[in-house]
Amino acid sequence: MTQQPEPLRIPERHELAVALHSLRQDARLSTTVLAERLKWSQSRVSRIDRGVTLPTPDDVDQWARATNADPDTRRHLMDLAERAQVQLTEWKRELAPGRRRKQQEMAEHEANATVIRLFGADVVPGLAQTRPYAARMFQLGRADVTDETDDLDAVLDARLARQRILDSGKRIELLMSEFALHRHLISGADQLDQINRLIELSTKPNVQVGVIPFAANERVHQYHGYAIYGDPAVDASAVVLAETLTRGLTIRAADEINQYIEHYRQLDSTALHGDELRTFLQEIATKVIWQ
Repeated sequence: MTQQPEPLRIPERHELAVALHSLRQDARLSTTVLAERLKWSQSRVSRIDRGVTLPTPDDVDQWARATNADPDTRRHLMDLAERAQVQLTEWKRELAPGRRRKQQEMAEHEANATVIRLFGADVVPGLAQTRPYAARMFQLGRADVTDETDDLDAVLDARLARQRILDSGKRIELLMSEFALHRHLISGADQLDQINRLIELSTKPNVQVGVIPFAANERVHQYHGYAIYGDPAVDASAVVLAETLTRGLTIRAADEINQYIEHYRQLDSTALHGDELRTFLQEIATKVIWQ
């Protein structure tokens, strides 16, 4: 997975942050005193001072005046802020198409696999997510990014389009822990829709939905979520995809894929399925009392 640059690494933004920090220090002002002068919160001053928040040109003008910067410096820094805003907007817009491409790549893996196994650990697997749930997943995935509404909608369209594979007759196994069903990620009404979606999918003959209850006598650690596309014994393009905080992992070695398949089987052996699962999900639905 190609990593997007962090906003702080935009050259203009980095230069601006360093310059504003230097102005404050040269004026011998603490962030608290500067905040008082600007009539801002101290946390806002601190975030700008550390380069966490990108200030507007007007913010920069006020900062420069409060620290007695000369007019040429003030104009230069305001220009930096303007250019950084433009570059950050472009960076954000690039992210959503990248996410769409990722969804398309995953759809290709799904189309080529004879069997699909998804383990969501503490989240509902992607192929079973409703739109509100999927939206929340994307929002949580990059806390430093605020997608444009149209971009996020396009990403969600690509994600949900992948769910057509559920009607293909292909063998699909979806597994998660009970914890995934208790997290307050979305509204209560949306959570009930998500649970009902799982119940619906559990009745499809080609789809196996499993939930590992808290009371299960687990045989292996859950570790992390992953997707297994195919079986090395029959699929030349079999692959495992997993994500860490900083990067995506693509595993193609047959012996490693087989280890993931065995791990999945061990986890699934303690999960609830079929009628037992549907009864369990209905009971959990009665505990969804948040707004």
